[in-house]
Amino acid sequence: MLTRVTDTLIEELIDATCADTRSRYFFLHALHGLVRVAKAEQLQEMRQDLDLATGDVSLPTECGSDSREPT
Repeated sequence: MLTRVTDTLIEELIDATCADTRSRYFFLHALHGLVRVAKAEQLQEMRQDLDLATGDVSLPTECGSDSREPT
């Protein structure tokens, strides 16, 4: 079974910094959660970029504007 590069890097980081089982468990789940959040943010940014590139959404002209109509 192949392991993902992210999993390998997380394991190496934990091996280098954590000695006890409790800390390893905490950091393993914390780092995996951080990776999931980063992936979600990246996907959201890509979708916004796609909307801008295709002209589906215009940038608001002033703060608090909810306008989503093309300009």
